[in-house]
Amino acid sequence: MPVILPTAWNDLVDEMQTGDLIMFSGTSSESEWIKLFTGGQFSHSTMIYRPDPSQPPLMWQEAPDAIVPDPHTGTSHGGAQLGDALGATEVITNQYLDVPYYVKLNWERPSTLNQSILDVINAYEERPFGTVLQMALNYAIGHLYGQATDQTSIFCAELVAITYQALGLLDPSHPPNWYSPNSFDLNPIDPVPWLQGVTLSAPIELTVPNDGGANVAVAFDVEMTAWPAGPLAPDQLPMPPKLSQALAK
Repeated sequence: MPVILPTAWNDLVDEMQTGDLIMFSGTSSESEWIKLFTGGQFSHSTMIYRPDPSQPPLMWQEAPDAIVPDPHTGTSHGGAQLGDALGATEVITNQYLDVPYYVKLNWERPSTLNQSILDVINAYEERPFGTVLQMALNYAIGHLYGQATDQTSIFCAELVAITYQALGLLDPSHPPNWYSPNSFDLNPIDPVPWLQGVTLSAPIELTVPNDGGANVAVAFDVEMTAWPAGPLAPDQLPMPPKLSQALAK
């Protein structure tokens, strides 16, 4: 894969379109388990929603706590949520110390795209996020056995997959819980059944301001003690053994 230097958010924001991805690579023990379990560099996945190109992009994501408020309503909530993409990226980067990446979706976007995604948002907004244990179990059931799990709670990559399937971009042969954040890497371990000629560009590491996220978190009383991709289960989850050994050297 070619080396792409970290790029400032403001240098890429004009390119961001509905359906593109903002991916995160975390350093917490939970994030490292996800990366180890799913075979890749990413631990959290989110989607860009930008119905008006003249306005800043929004982020559609699944997280246990409110990250930033919805700019349309001024309200914030956990679960599936819509919020300012830059503000959310600042919070996740500066408070959780995850590294953000922009992944461009290469696809001829139809005029009905934004309404289609809005239908998904209306159907799934506030759908709760379960525990890490639930996420691991649901992923294993979907990825190993091809079985869908109930959607009383859903997870970050599952929400992305649900949205892409609603757009007709993913073959429904895999249930949404088959997907992990690393399914949306450029070269995933397991091939992703894209439709309509969709491809993904190489991830580009993003740099964002180092103070905006903290201000957002304080202003909206966001609890920043939990990892953005889900609460711990059990209360303390150690680093994977090999990673612990490597960090100790």
